[in-house]
Amino acid sequence: MGDLVALFRSRAEYWAPYLGVTFNRVSVKDQRTLWGSCTREGNLNFSWRLALAPDPVLDYLIVHELSHRAQMNHSRRFWEVVETLCPGHRSHRRWLRKNGRALHTAKRPA
Repeated sequence: MGDLVALFRSRAEYWAPYLGVTFNRVSVKDQRTLWGSCTREGNLNFSWRLALAPDPVLDYLIVHELSHRAQMNHSRRFWEVVETLCPGHRSHRRWLRKNGRALHTAKRPA
């Protein structure tokens, strides 16, 4: 899982300055109900299954969670923050709804 943590951390390090936010720890877990989460302390958690998604979908989820550093909710303002870096976020969310079940049947990497 170390390679996956490095992948998610590098993507978060890339996007965070564009949003003007910081973050702390990045964890990659075997989450089944959430694709990602962000704590008030700035810890980012992601499902390892996102590594199987297309890069734009992965980046959308990274931007989504980093946007919680600016807005800890899903308000209109939150979605405006997401949209600044990810104007195609609606199509990425649709992709996850359509393909999420297949991702959840994938086997965990060794």
